[in-house]
Amino acid sequence: MFKLNSEKGQAIIMIAFGIVALVGFTALAVDGGRVLSDRRHAQNAADTAALQAALSKIREENYVAKGLERAVSNGYDNDADSTVTVILCSSAPVSDPCTGLPTGANLGEYIRVKITSDIPMTFARVLGRQFVTNKVEAIARVQGSTSSGDFLVGAGMVSVRGDNANDCYKVLGNADLTFHDSGIFVNCTGSSALNFGGSADIYMDADAQVAASPNCTNDPSFNIDGPGEIACGAPHQTVDASTFAHIPTTLPTPTCSNPGSQVGTTMNPGYFNSNVSISNGTVFNPGTYCFNSSLNLGNSHVTFSGNGSVKWVLSSSVSLFGTANFGDSGDSLEIYTNGSDFTIQHGTLTADRFRFFGNGNSDFDVQGGTLTSGDAYIFSESGKIEIDAQADANLHAPPPGDTFDGILMHMPWSNTNSFELNGGTNNVWTGTILIPHSNVTYNGGSGFELHGQVIGYTFKINGGAEGDIYYESSPLLTPPDNPSIEFTK
Repeated sequence: MFKLNSEKGQAIIMIAFGIVALVGFTALAVDGGRVLSDRRHAQNAADTAALQAALSKIREENYVAKGLERAVSNGYDNDADSTVTVILCSSAPVSDPCTGLPTGANLGEYIRVKITSDIPMTFARVLGRQFVTNKVEAIARVQGSTSSGDFLVGAGMVSVRGDNANDCYKVLGNADLTFHDSGIFVNCTGSSALNFGGSADIYMDADAQVAASPNCTNDPSFNIDGPGEIACGAPHQTVDASTFAHIPTTLPTPTCSNPGSQVGTTMNPGYFNSNVSISNGTVFNPGTYCFNSSLNLGNSHVTFSGNGSVKWVLSSSVSLFGTANFGDSGDSLEIYTNGSDFTIQHGTLTADRFRFFGNGNSDFDVQGGTLTSGDAYIFSESGKIEIDAQADANLHAPPPGDTFDGILMHMPWSNTNSFELNGGTNNVWTGTILIPHSNVTYNGGSGFELHGQVIGYTFKINGGAEGDIYYESSPLLTPPDNPSIEFTK
């Protein structure tokens, strides 16, 4: 008997494979076409939203809301199928920074719009793919506004609190304060928003402008020395977080991919996973140092220096007792912290260029020490900046063209910690002290000079406080004369 090998059923297998292939090609053609179409549409929506946000920022409108509105009008909302974010690059999280910007770009000038959309699949579901996610972004650069800025009005001290409160600018006891080419501005509207102590001696070249009207001071007969007068009924300003949203805050924290080394008194950049102690005569070569454990800068007898541009990324609090010299031509020191503090504890720090980026709850303290830099920027996101009355601090804000042009010290609107302005004798600070949501206590001493402007929430000038305030427009943060918008990405 002969047995015949039957090939019945093989056709079914071939048909099944053919159907899978057909579905795959159909999915590629149909679903893939939908994905590409959505990506083009989402990119166009992001582009127009970025331009709308930039235009709204120039008009001093709520640019975030306007950008989101434009994205919604193009079919992208924060719903189950898509998400839209509009953010200044200066506020972008460290984990998701803006990329592709020019070197040294002022992050506060760039608005980023990101759109993420999920496209449900039809034929690709057969192959196990339920949806495909598109991610697009657009970045627009905006410079300037339709006004010259709310507070660049010749006021050496500006209180931005805007409700019907009293004592928003309060002078106690025998304070002796002199304002050169300057006055003050008080934004709150209580009948005693401006409170003068009877024995205070205040000289102003310009007026004390107060938003309250007709009564704005506890003592209308208080005698201001100089040509300045008490001027009630100044234009009231609307001040909130968006007022300062365009101003840059910090830079992305650098990272280290290779191990560093400590060879005698020579430090080479990289990461350090164990404790590091600095000895006398140590020199830091240029580069980024990531101290993943503790950094011990030694005692008061230890002197060390930097060679070029040095960056420290600190994971724990550090105190300086000795002498740090980053003041030779071209030397600089940048310190990055996240929840840890840096304290000059009766030590001395000199730098041609100095930056402190205190992310999270990070304090910057000078306790009886010396800090000198002709190009300095000090930032604390949610911690404190404290320079005590016994400290010697001679500081100048970054020059024009720098990301932080004109800003000397900065605690953003979200930081409501108090601030004590304790400039000591023969201290000179030049630049804007921008602490708009902080209650400021001024304890300046005789011989202290501030060249610039202090923007705070409220002010209390303690009895016995002295000093000279010089309003100078050159070191202040100012918008460009001609507003402009350009696409970057």
